[in-house]
Amino acid sequence: MAKNLFEVVQALLIPSVLLAMVAACVVRFDAERFKLWFLKSLAGICVVVLIVSFLRERRLIKYNQINNLYLLCASLILGLAFCVMDWLYSVRQQKLPFAYKIAMMATGLLFVTCHLLYRVPVIFDLPFHFVGMYDTYFSTSFLAKCTGYLLALIICLLSFLAVYKVLSRNPEKVNAACFTAMYLVSGFISFVGIIGIINSYYRRKIKIPTGLRKALPQLIQAENIIFFVAILILVLLAVSFFVYYTRIHGEYSNPAEHRKLKAFARSVRRWSLFVIALCVFAWVDMTAIKRIANRIVELSPSEDYQIDGNVISIPLEQIADGHLHRFTWENDAGKGIRFIVVQKKGMSFGVGFDACDVCGDVGYYERKDEVVCNRCDVVMNKSTIGLKGGCNPVPLYSYIENGALIVLTDDLQKEAHRFKN
Repeated sequence: MAKNLFEVVQALLIPSVLLAMVAACVVRFDAERFKLWFLKSLAGICVVVLIVSFLRERRLIKYNQINNLYLLCASLILGLAFCVMDWLYSVRQQKLPFAYKIAMMATGLLFVTCHLLYRVPVIFDLPFHFVGMYDTYFSTSFLAKCTGYLLALIICLLSFLAVYKVLSRNPEKVNAACFTAMYLVSGFISFVGIIGIINSYYRRKIKIPTGLRKALPQLIQAENIIFFVAILILVLLAVSFFVYYTRIHGEYSNPAEHRKLKAFARSVRRWSLFVIALCVFAWVDMTAIKRIANRIVELSPSEDYQIDGNVISIPLEQIADGHLHRFTWENDAGKGIRFIVVQKKGMSFGVGFDACDVCGDVGYYERKDEVVCNRCDVVMNKSTIGLKGGCNPVPLYSYIENGALIVLTDDLQKEAHRFKN
């Protein structure tokens, strides 16, 4: 439950807030049809995102990391364009033509669409892994995972509604300033994602500065801090609105108008308190719930093997039982380099390092008859172990000879940098 709750909130909270800010700007346009167009466009975008997510999950469309690279780059450009257009609208709203408002709405929607296409497919895929090989749809484990997943979606939906309610009732310049701050937060996260994708998948085709590549771990760490910055921005926003609306603002000529202004101020204060409550939950999600979700399972001990020079040999009868087997070779520097072996079908074996490009050297463990990533809890397809991509173990070259699986220490040494000690 905790893992799904944390992952969904982390992935969808910022896109939900950005969508609320775009919506709060569009509803200010002096035409009811704008609201109708926005709602219809938003519904169409949601349908498209869900269809793409379904086709990706079913492997009916070809999708790889270059698509994510395009989406992140497009989100940076579109977000900057909407930011500039939003400020211009807040200053000269009465003098801007009808076409400008259409272009602004389209830019905002495309900006959010890029975020959703990047984030939603991964979240959409989670429920398909709720039931393991020996679990059932009526198990406590399945119920807990569904509860965490649905609760996170509700939190994100309420965050959208609360931010929209607060911003749609305040001056345009306030909305523009809030969107700018959140764009800088999301832009930094997108930038880190771009550098990470290039470094992991396209470093030979796209050159990035050496200093930037070496700083990537620090940037990833800073990404978590940036998420807290986003929460802090929302808290400050909500607190300022709450304080501001403790008094009635606006002129009135009769008691009815006075009551209307009081009701308006009371409504903003309530929604502001609700935003603060959601931010507190998000903070708990990124601290306590994250700590529970990322608990690391203790890895099984390494097994023995035979070594002659630079040749490691493992008898097939030792590994031909369908279970995960872990081995560790220590290089001259004293660093332990782990690799795993899993029997696939017959005498076919999946061999890979006990690490991956996405989650690092946290390793894999066996849960019932499944091989599971120790960090993200993704269940590996045994037939793909030994192949490159995703959360799969980094492939390790091996071959069978004289009734033994052969691994060369030279190949192990090439990937020694993946292991901390």
